Amino acid sequence: MATVGNATSSGAIGPEVSGEGSRVPGWKRYSSHIASVLMAIVFLGSGGYKMLMPLDAAERLTQVLIPGNLSVLAAVSLAVTEIFAAIMLLMPRYRRFGASIMLAMLVAFCIYVGMHFEQLRGEDCGCFPLIKRAVGPVFFISNAVMILLTGIAGWGSPRPNSWFFPKPLKHSAIVLGLLLAMSLGNLALANMKESGLEAPQTLMIGQERVELAEQPTFLYLYDPECSHCLQSAKMMATWDWGKTRLVAVPTINPQWGQYLLDESGFKAQLATDPEDLKALRSIFEFANPPYGVALRRGRAQIVVRYAEFEPALETKLRAAGFLAEK
Repeated sequence: MATVGNATSSGAIGPEVSGEGSRVPGWKRYSSHIASVLMAIVFLGSGGYKMLMPLDAAERLTQVLIPGNLSVLAAVSLAVTEIFAAIMLLMPRYRRFGASIMLAMLVAFCIYVGMHFEQLRGEDCGCFPLIKRAVGPVFFISNAVMILLTGIAGWGSPRPNSWFFPKPLKHSAIVLGLLLAMSLGNLALANMKESGLEAPQTLMIGQERVELAEQPTFLYLYDPECSHCLQSAKMMATWDWGKTRLVAVPTINPQWGQYLLDESGFKAQLATDPEDLKALRSIFEFANPPYGVALRRGRAQIVVRYAEFEPALETKLRAAGFLAEK
């Protein structure tokens, strides 16, 4: 019986023909499409968050033991790779190539978490800003489901090209280049935006409103029950702050805020007005404390995120004039 494309002379539509001449059954093709859409949504959500909020994503990565000096690079790299893999998966011509990237990332992440399981148990994996995925048995089960869906997407591709090399290379290279440019551009904008942010004009310290622009000020936002916040405060307590005003702002449980200051020896003034905290968090975006802002004339000159509370911070603050010269 003669055929034209996928249609027979009787008008029936047969299975889709792949680029390699093999027939792909309808159930297999539809399974691939559904799995591809589901996994693309997951990876676009995760990668999109990292691309739009690279500094926040970098901060979350330090909490899964990524070194602080590599966290920004890791956030940018993951953003580009995750979105690139999702786009490739949605294109039948590149579906198997996109699936291979996703499979490699999912398996590598499972291995990494497994190697550090005792340290990461119960911690948020940091994949999504609004969804908490605690490290535990359910984490590995959910990753196994995603690995299965990704395998189905590639296996049932209606155009089963190479798993490891995109053909043609030109189009995928253009997509990758555009994503890299967008991610680096967003990172530059995030750094520019954060470095010049203007703090609220005043904070309530004790029983009076204090003008933040009057003198150099270091704001320390912390959780009184956070061990890293305590250790960071102990470290900063040993530095000579000169004429810099120190203001400590608890992000939760302000009634226990003074306890951490007493325990650490950090000589900061306590600001516990909830409206002040709300104003600060609306301006300075961060995932988890500790978080610090060095202000001059009321504007942020240095921003210190979770992983940056290290001895090297002393040199940085001294060079900017927030610590007294030795």
